[in-house]
Amino acid sequence: MERAVINSDLKKHEIQPEHLLKGYHSLIEEDIQNLLPGNLLKPSLCPVSNEKDTRDSFFKLGMKYQVSQSLGNIYLSPRPSVEDLKQFYLQSKGRHFWLTELWPKTKNIRAEKIILPQLEWVQGFMDQYGSARSAKIGEFLPNHWGYAEEVERVLPIVDYHLVDPLFNADLGSGFKEIYTSVSLPESCFDAVLLFEALDRTVNPRELLECVKNLLKSGGLCFMTCLLASGFEVQVLGSESGIFVPPERMNLLSLEGMNDLIEKIGGFEVIEFSTPGVLDIPNVISKLNEIKNSSFYDYLFNQRRDQTLVESFQDFLQINCLGTFGRLVLKKK
Repeated sequence: MERAVINSDLKKHEIQPEHLLKGYHSLIEEDIQNLLPGNLLKPSLCPVSNEKDTRDSFFKLGMKYQVSQSLGNIYLSPRPSVEDLKQFYLQSKGRHFWLTELWPKTKNIRAEKIILPQLEWVQGFMDQYGSARSAKIGEFLPNHWGYAEEVERVLPIVDYHLVDPLFNADLGSGFKEIYTSVSLPESCFDAVLLFEALDRTVNPRELLECVKNLLKSGGLCFMTCLLASGFEVQVLGSESGIFVPPERMNLLSLEGMNDLIEKIGGFEVIEFSTPGVLDIPNVISKLNEIKNSSFYDYLFNQRRDQTLVESFQDFLQINCLGTFGRLVLKKK
């Protein structure tokens, strides 16, 4: 199984300018109150183990996160239904703000440092394990059209489709035909992209089962996700800025993700990496807000040793301890 270590100069403020991010969070909190009132939400068990027992819980923007006892998965409970979540995305003032204000102002840097590198990652594995020529690719549960707009720069001859998108199609342009997963025949895709789709789906097991059925034998599933076992989450806990409901519905741990894949069956994991570069900067930015931070303050601030920080970043990636994960699964 492969494990990637990457270098990137991506900075959080480039893709999430603070003034726009605050406006987005404020609108999302208002949307939750108006569009996802408590009577629409239903209690949920751990989305992987189905266990009820939890080790912790906390609130973000008025919604409750639970931490599962055995695997440390972090998940929203209570949570909306599939239909209520779709309506939330379509009617949300916050998501409209993200697509019409935050996205246009960060589009170029996101394309350069996130979208194109991820599409090149897809291309590399498709060239290695099959053919990227004339392949049919489905991107599931996208919440924006950025990958669909950029795919022709990296994979110009693939047949690329959005499946069950979570945005108002009238706001975007340049993407291909839109599908619903229930209308698709089995074994129709050469590759499937789940770019943080497991994070935002109501039912991760159901989504991955669907993907397995829609992939051809030998087909590849490319996943990115945020991991509850990552350094940032383990150090900052509920103070981490990555908890934005209902977009962050599920943050599985490394163990939880492996358990989910094993339960689904029929996949070979050919890469599981955590090549994120924002864990350390995000921890540094909140050191004053957490208890027992003296060691990290010494490590990242007092030592004033950039080589040390870079080697710690490499350590997180080598040992799959980062918060941003990426996986490649091959259907057997």
